[in-house]
Amino acid sequence: MTPPPSTTGPPGREPEIGAYFGLELPSYGNIPQNRPGRSVMLNSGRNALEYILRHLPGITRLHLPAYSCPSLLQPLARLGIPHTAYRITPRLELEQLPRLRPNEHILYINYYALKEHYIDTLAAHYGSRLIIDNSQSLYSPPRPGIPAFYSPRKNSGLPDGGIAVLDRPTLQLTERDTSYSAAGYLLQRLEQTAEAASPACEQSERRLDNLPMRRISLLTERLMHGIDYETARRIRWENFTHLHNRLRDYNKLPIDTSSIATPYCYPLWTGLPGLRNHLIDHGILIPRYWPETACDTPPGSTERQLADNLLPLPVDQRYTAEHMERIIRIVTDYYAA
Repeated sequence: MTPPPSTTGPPGREPEIGAYFGLELPSYGNIPQNRPGRSVMLNSGRNALEYILRHLPGITRLHLPAYSCPSLLQPLARLGIPHTAYRITPRLELEQLPRLRPNEHILYINYYALKEHYIDTLAAHYGSRLIIDNSQSLYSPPRPGIPAFYSPRKNSGLPDGGIAVLDRPTLQLTERDTSYSAAGYLLQRLEQTAEAASPACEQSERRLDNLPMRRISLLTERLMHGIDYETARRIRWENFTHLHNRLRDYNKLPIDTSSIATPYCYPLWTGLPGLRNHLIDHGILIPRYWPETACDTPPGSTERQLADNLLPLPVDQRYTAEHMERIIRIVTDYYAA
C-alpha cells in the first residue's frame, strides 16, 4: 500500500488531511502553574531560570545554595552573572540570611517539595529579590511578586520542558523547540527495562545542557495536557503518607507535612550508607542528587551528608500501596539486620 503523503511542507502551508495518525492523547487541561498572563512555557527548567534572570535589569549577583544542581550555573554563565554559594541547615533552611547589596538576588530551592512555610518566610524578608526553584515542587503555588520556575519532567514522563512564572513576562520567544528526537527513551522504557533505556535517557539529559532558550515543543506541551495532574496529586499524597507513617522513626530529616503542597518523593535521610545499594540490589532504583556537592563541601557538612545519605524514595503516580509496602519491607529488614 502506498503511504499517504507527508503532512509537512513549506512554512505557512496548511497541513494535509488524511495522513498518518499521531499520538492520541486525552486533554485534561489541568497543568499546574499554567497561569494566563504569568506563565511562560519553555524548553527546560534551567531556561525558565534564564528567562526570569533576563527580566531582572542590572542584576549583579545571585546567591544560591551550595546544595544544588550544577545545571543552575548554566544560565548564569551564559548571562555573565556571578554567584555566591550559601550553606543550609539540617532543616534545609539557610544557616544565615545574607544581606543583599543593590541589584543582588537570592535563589532558594523548595527541597523535595517540603518547604512551603519557609518560602513564605523568605518571601516576607526578601520580596521580589527572591527567586524560587520549584523544580521538585510542580504543585507549589507562586507567590505574588516572587518569580518561580518549574521542571514538569521531574514529575512525569516528559522529554524536556520548563515553566517560568512571574508577574509581567515581557520577553517574547518566537522559536519553538522540537523534542521528538529526544523522546525515544520514553517509548523504550515503556517496552523494556530502565537499564535498557538508560543510555538513551542519559543522551536526552545531555541534550539539555546549554540548550538555546526557546518555547516548549509541541510534543512536550501535548504530552503535558495528556496527564491527569489531579489524580497524580492524590496518588502522590497516598504513597507519601504510607511511607511516612511507617518510616518516620528511621528518618533524620524533620518533615512538616503541613508545609507540603504535593509530595515529590519521600526523602529518607538515613544513617546507614549501605541502604542505597541494598535498595538498588532489590530493584528499587534510587537516584543520588547532586553528588558534586560532596566534592565541593567540607566533610561532615549538611550538604555532604545530604548528597551521600539522603534517599529520595519514589511516591509518584506510577506506584501503588503494594509498591510502598515492598519499599518499607526492604528498608525495615535492612535496619533490623
